[in-house]
Amino acid sequence: MSETKSWKEYYDHMNQKAPLTIYYPICGGREECITACPYGEKIWDVEHMKVSLFGFNEKVHLRPVMKNPELCKECYLCVDACPTGALRPKDKPVKHPLLTLVYNTLKLPFKKKYNIKFVFRPEHVEKFRRNNGR
Repeated sequence: MSETKSWKEYYDHMNQKAPLTIYYPICGGREECITACPYGEKIWDVEHMKVSLFGFNEKVHLRPVMKNPELCKECYLCVDACPTGALRPKDKPVKHPLLTLVYNTLKLPFKKKYNIKFVFRPEHVEKFRRNNGR
């Protein structure tokens, strides 16, 4: 098995090739982006990567990566589905990770109010446990 890459390598790769970027330290790994995307399985994949929250306690987690970014139609449904705000259009990167995380966490109840139900599905909770497990 090859060496597990750092999240920065995936971030740089997506920044070069994809219309979107994911700031992996605040990504929860629940895969709402893949579920919300009409072409989810064709565009997205999940990879093992070394991730640390704000530089502390680096661990290997599963996180979404665009494997075929050229198929992206830039509808941004995946961006709307991201509960943490880690997934963004390339021209609007995460500048303040802690503020982005807090802001998007506070928005979650309102997403449910506006019928964005996929954020709260039990399968996403299960994926979070699997993707962040030991």
